[in-house]
Amino acid sequence: MDELTTRVDGLLDDLCDDLRRLSRIPSIAFPGYPHEPVQQAHDLLVDLLRDAGVRDIAALRLPDTAPVITGHIPPPHPDAPTVLLYGHYDVQPAGDESLWTTAPFEPTDVDGAIHGRGVADDKSNLIVHVGALRAFGGRPPVGIRIVFEGQEEYGSDFDDYPQAHPDEFTCDAMVIADMGNIRPGTGTLTVALRGVVEVVVEVRTLEEAKHSGNFGGAAPDALLVLLHALAGLHDARGDVAVPGLRREEWTGGGWNEEEFRRLAGVREGVPLIGSGSLGSRLWSGPAITVIGLDAPSVEHAASAVVPSARAKINMRCHPGQDPEQ
Repeated sequence: MDELTTRVDGLLDDLCDDLRRLSRIPSIAFPGYPHEPVQQAHDLLVDLLRDAGVRDIAALRLPDTAPVITGHIPPPHPDAPTVLLYGHYDVQPAGDESLWTTAPFEPTDVDGAIHGRGVADDKSNLIVHVGALRAFGGRPPVGIRIVFEGQEEYGSDFDDYPQAHPDEFTCDAMVIADMGNIRPGTGTLTVALRGVVEVVVEVRTLEEAKHSGNFGGAAPDALLVLLHALAGLHDARGDVAVPGLRREEWTGGGWNEEEFRRLAGVREGVPLIGSGSLGSRLWSGPAITVIGLDAPSVEHAASAVVPSARAKINMRCHPGQDPEQ
């Protein structure tokens, strides 16, 4: 183990350089973004995998889907297990770049960490896979299958592909490198994640906007109706108030409140929401977040009753509960 640790330590500088190269590529696979950066990220990873000893590297191409990188290293002997290494090389859009303290696609070292869009989700984890293969000189003690997806963030036809073609993904264990550790130096094994459902709720109350001086007070304001409905999704403590959602006490490790407040950037004096342990609120209980709101902006607001408004809601459910429910 000491020898392997020494080997890994010797690889870290080069691996960090590879991470910076990969993170400079704005590989956003959402509609409206150029495809070329996604292909560039694909090509760089193929080169890194090939240099790390992966054989038979191929691109699985499905309709309207960024290529899925596949490859394998045969097991060293018939009794050796096979491990599938999964990750994704696409990233979320950067959003409003004025809110970034560093350029999103110019990886920057800050307090011993590399900051940039997609570094944590999921490019550093891909480099961890590559680093593990390098540490074994391309000859790990197990067989390896590679599945690096290129359109995980937006979703694609690949979502249903493994169920239809299980033989292509046969393995004894799977390492899904799409998470992090609780804190630096603390090994963390994530065994389940909450499911996710996103819905758009739209409210229309009037055919068109009406002057608030003439119609306000009786004409129903669509934005107020929507906000009232959204407020009803939580109770006074901040717990999700939607019936039928599974809850379970968290028994694993996790952050303490001080760590969480710092990591989440919660302002001093602002209380956390919800009740129960922090772990049950974050990992084994439901969460509902309003992630988008379409309504007149403050800057361009007119003195009118709002005729329509809509919100996008993100809901996280217990790992054992079917999101389709």
